[in-house]
Amino acid sequence: MAAWVSGPMAELNRDIIARRRPAGEFPAAVAAALAALPADPQRCAPQEARRLVVLLGLVGASLGRHFQERDPAHRRQPERAFELTAGAGFVPFLDYFAGLARQTGTGHPARDAYASLTRWSLPATEVSWGGTRLAGLPGVFDDGAVRTYTGERDEVRFFELVKLSETYERAVNLALTPLAEETVDVCGAEAVHRLGVAAELLDALRRLNTAFAALPPADGLRSGHFMDVFRQFAVHWRTGDVPPSGALDPEALERDFLLGTDLPGYRGHVTRLRPGLLAAEWDRLGVVMDRPGLPELLLARRALLGTCPALAGLYLVLRAHARVSSTHLMLAKKYLFTPQRDRDRSGAGDGGVVSNRRGTTGMDEAALERLTRIRGRHPLTALRRLPTADLESLAGVDALRAGHTAEVRFVTSGPALVRPRASDVDDDDGDGDGDGDGNGNGNGNGNGDDDDDGTPSHPLGER
Repeated sequence: MAAWVSGPMAELNRDIIARRRPAGEFPAAVAAALAALPADPQRCAPQEARRLVVLLGLVGASLGRHFQERDPAHRRQPERAFELTAGAGFVPFLDYFAGLARQTGTGHPARDAYASLTRWSLPATEVSWGGTRLAGLPGVFDDGAVRTYTGERDEVRFFELVKLSETYERAVNLALTPLAEETVDVCGAEAVHRLGVAAELLDALRRLNTAFAALPPADGLRSGHFMDVFRQFAVHWRTGDVPPSGALDPEALERDFLLGTDLPGYRGHVTRLRPGLLAAEWDRLGVVMDRPGLPELLLARRALLGTCPALAGLYLVLRAHARVSSTHLMLAKKYLFTPQRDRDRSGAGDGGVVSNRRGTTGMDEAALERLTRIRGRHPLTALRRLPTADLESLAGVDALRAGHTAEVRFVTSGPALVRPRASDVDDDDGDGDGDGDGNGNGNGNGNGDDDDDGTPSHPLGER
């Protein structure tokens, strides 16, 4: 199945989109491939189930797209695209996929999802700083390949950007969570260090995405491909379900709540995304949504900047968070909203099965602009009157930067097409001296999973 998805299926998708072959060929080709699957999905081991969820997620998205494009009326009954069986047991496709999803042991939705499409599908990643591993995200394949709908380089580059970005975000959240849990004194020296590291990592995340946007279309992402090819696979499998979207990045959602983002209706919006998340992702969000954000925790101390330098660190984190939000808005405008506005002015309209006038989860340009403004209007905005150099000195950021390089990368030997500069991250071991001898986790066993033996060796590493 893996070879068929990466080869013949991707080629068939390209040909159908280019109208070189009829969409009616796709179900027949899929039926032949599905016949070779294990007879009973319930007998698959968790890792095998996760791999098949990735592969059948791409297959299902392609089936749904071609079915709905053939007739607008099909969009009212999207499940009819899946009237096929899988395996020697002739299990209906949707039931087979649901069985695989259960076998993953992750609470994966009974359709394609952000987690399997980006995190599982791509090679494992890690963020390291000064030679010490801070965080990583797993992959379920070990061949270094990037699986996409059409095999086009635009999709490979975009998927790589998304996963590398989420890896940075994971490291940021690992740095901030002990403060929110109040297992670390929010005005103490460790809090100052963690906030400084988080601010630097967020700035690295911003630079990575800004650099991607600056690439010429041939080296990055063509807006036409993003709108007319890539996004059109994010179709409903059943009426009212939640298709995969970058807006379901759980690390970005968690960071918003850690930092006290407060937009009317935002919690309700995130709650509506629950069916598109893994069980553990929602559990984490449920916990952080019920806690006060870090600004509230620190301001409750009624401490002054001179006695609680963590205020300077938190200001830098909030500023970096707002800048990342502005960068993401810029990307959405560049690749989606501005080109669609040009199409509307020219009379070309918005004829795809997935609208390009709003994000997959329903957020339009105005909503994203409001959210970006809210992130910039945080409770510590008054500190922007102080010189940045003074705030960075109080937060220890200048010391963190001294003589260190950091990297976000793919762990396997497979080539990554989107690489940040080595200087695009930050520090190291959590003790502020850059020697990499910290006492937290993050020893990095090389397989991209969340740990190894559970023994801490780095205060900012994974737990």
